[in-house]
Amino acid sequence: MTRAASHEIADNWKYPVPFDFYDATADPEDYEEFVTCDLWPEVFQQVRFRGALIGFFAAQPVRDGAAYEINLGLRPDLTGKGAGPSFLNAVLTWLGAHGYPLRTVLSVAAFNTRAIKAYQAAGFTIVREFPQETNGGVHDFIEMERGLPDLG
Repeated sequence: MTRAASHEIADNWKYPVPFDFYDATADPEDYEEFVTCDLWPEVFQQVRFRGALIGFFAAQPVRDGAAYEINLGLRPDLTGKGAGPSFLNAVLTWLGAHGYPLRTVLSVAAFNTRAIKAYQAAGFTIVREFPQETNGGVHDFIEMERGLPDLG
């Protein structure tokens, strides 16, 4: 990630309702974390295709490093068009190729059924539902996990 790319995403990527929930400007704390280099997670990558910024992902160790929590985003004009599963698989492939544990966890807003379906198609299962304070209120989230692949 570069500072310029983080600002392009945080300042300019605006999702349609109800996905505007994911706009970086929807929560001041989230915005600051996104654009402040010193607050970035261990892995924070911009994703480009043919030179154009199309997405980002972040990964941070959890559970004593036995798993990585991931966060990802696709440019607003690319969402809802079936690109999510291939984008997610590319992120997971990159993490695996760079030596990060293949056990991954993520949280998704409970209303985001299209993302939940994409995560389930990639092998994630629902672990729990929980409330989280963000964007000026308390919202329902779903935690999902993808275990290690069966190599046998």
